Amino acid sequence: MANEWLNKYLRMKPEVSDLFEDLDNYREFCRNYGYVFDESHLYNERNPAYNEFIKFTKGREPWDQWRTPKRKEFVPRNRDGNWKYKAQ
Repeated sequence: MANEWLNKYLRMKPEVSDLFEDLDNYREFCRNYGYVFDESHLYNERNPAYNEFIKFTKGREPWDQWRTPKRKEFVPRNRDGNWKYKAQ
């Protein structure tokens, strides 16, 4: 009797197993595409990383953080000349 109850109690329910599968898939996605992984972002549609994960699961190509171009280095403008015309 107790053995049946223990097996029923310790069995993984489908909702819980789906949650852990989604969490593992989201962790792999964040690692592969360069997003910050946080467990609290799962199922939060306001988070950009989770939105990209949803796009990835639907078959679209997500924005890859590892391959994004860097910003150009800031070069201050020359304040000695006229700002409308470039000095040649």
